[in-house]
Amino acid sequence: MIGCCNKNIYARSIWQQSPEKNSMRLKIPGGALLSNRHVSAISMAQLIRILGRSQSWIFIPVYLSVIRHVPYIQIGLLFFGTALLSLPFSIYGGNLIDRLGRRMAAVWLPPIIMALLLFMAFSIYFHSSLYFIYSAFLLVEPFTSIQGILDNVVITDTTEEKQRTDAFSMVRIAGNLGFSVGPALGGFLSQISYFYVFLFPAVLTAGEWLLYIRYVSETKTDFLVRTGNFEFPWRDTKFVILSLLVASMWFVAGQWGTTLTLFWTNIDRVPNYMIGILYSVNGLAVVFLQMPVNWVLARMRDFNRIALGGAIYSMGFFVLAFFSGFPFLIADVIFLTIGENVMSPVTYSLIGKISPAEKRGQYFGAFQLLLGLIAPMAPVLGTGLLSRFSYDPLLVWLPILVIGISMSFLVSRVGMIMRSERKPESYETKL
Repeated sequence: MIGCCNKNIYARSIWQQSPEKNSMRLKIPGGALLSNRHVSAISMAQLIRILGRSQSWIFIPVYLSVIRHVPYIQIGLLFFGTALLSLPFSIYGGNLIDRLGRRMAAVWLPPIIMALLLFMAFSIYFHSSLYFIYSAFLLVEPFTSIQGILDNVVITDTTEEKQRTDAFSMVRIAGNLGFSVGPALGGFLSQISYFYVFLFPAVLTAGEWLLYIRYVSETKTDFLVRTGNFEFPWRDTKFVILSLLVASMWFVAGQWGTTLTLFWTNIDRVPNYMIGILYSVNGLAVVFLQMPVNWVLARMRDFNRIALGGAIYSMGFFVLAFFSGFPFLIADVIFLTIGENVMSPVTYSLIGKISPAEKRGQYFGAFQLLLGLIAPMAPVLGTGLLSRFSYDPLLVWLPILVIGISMSFLVSRVGMIMRSERKPESYETKL
């Protein structure tokens, strides 16, 4: 899933390729990429990262709500705060990756994140002030955001254009393999103590750190020293439009995690271990369905694929207003994951295609910044609806449906407009 929440978005090429080439690639997905040590190392690091951090991301709202009795809206605002704080980290982090090189960031980020997770774990263990927990949680996400930018840049640096869809899919599958186990394990650990929910990812981050030290070498080839301020590619209007459109879909996709977990916990009365199982189903559905979905939709244009994914997401959340029960929730999670699989493998490969080689960190950071301007609204919107209309699930999920279908239509229409522009050498005609 993550990805989201970050789970947090990966990518098919925005350039049309021949059906024969797509068919050949998808018959042996990722086969040639296994020999690429950077792709393999980042995939393994992603598996370890999501195995540990997914449980902290899922169960921090439950801990705050059930143990510390924090109101829904405050929990939503906490996630909103992490996203806001991530904004300057994204643009400055991306520029630093371009200026200082990939390996320096790869080596220094994991120990910083490990220290923050340990601080959170022991703050929970000693039942410390919520301000200590909030402070550490607010800082984990910005550094994780830079780590995601770094991974995307290294993948783009070390793969050819025709390989990037499968390369990003491999990283995403590895992450969701970890996600298929992490939440269930977190549900078990939370029954013992929430302390272990945050200690476990801190320990695993050490293993992730060793992978970066051992296998990720410097992939940056342009070491010209740049002076002046950190930059944002405002003049690339097509990039800005593409980024804002994709980010707008997170009003719906962003209901994973905080809103959905609180809805399951407090409305459907789903216990923690079952919540862990449901998120594990999501991870397994990505592992087994991502490549088949890529194959089925190989000829679909990127904007249409994003719109279709958004529509599936919207319907998946909306039906929660009418049905409950564990078997239904499993089926609904699989349906939501199909929407995730349809939409997610578009974004990062797309950004990699349109970004100049010497500015990839800047472009990925800029995209993360634009995404961060919109995505934080999702948990605030969701928890606000949940707080106001907890007595009627229909009123919780109907606005999400309306927003999702409207944005899907807009994305599809803008894609048609861009394709109608007759500029053969520009990427916008090949969407």
